[in-house]
Amino acid sequence: MSDSERAILRTIERYQTTFSADDREGWLALFTEDAVVEDPVGSEPHAGREAIAAFWDGVHARTERGTVRMTQGPAVCGLEAAWAFELDVTLRGGRRSLVEIIDHGTFSADGRIRRIRAFWSPATARPA
Repeated sequence: MSDSERAILRTIERYQTTFSADDREGWLALFTEDAVVEDPVGSEPHAGREAIAAFWDGVHARTERGTVRMTQGPAVCGLEAAWAFELDVTLRGGRRSLVEIIDHGTFSADGRIRRIRAFWSPATARPA
């Protein structure tokens, strides 16, 4: 395994732990300055750190709590990776859902996220 692949694996782990810990700054530090987040795929992409920070703020304004649990992967191929996880989310007002998500990411050689695409829809969510 290359140094880049090891760095990518560490980034994916931190991506999930910082999200679950509500660590906004730690999560944002995982991205390159010109990174793009498309979540869910087909929605308007969030390009650049400022837009990604606004995306984080919007998601967390609608939720009381969110934790992720890896269900498959990650599979790292060069500077790309894919992994599946389950998001256990409690929305403001107390409604709880489990959302199955598949992420695909491209990374810089030092393991930072250049682009991430999240594959999910209301059909992949169910009440918890």
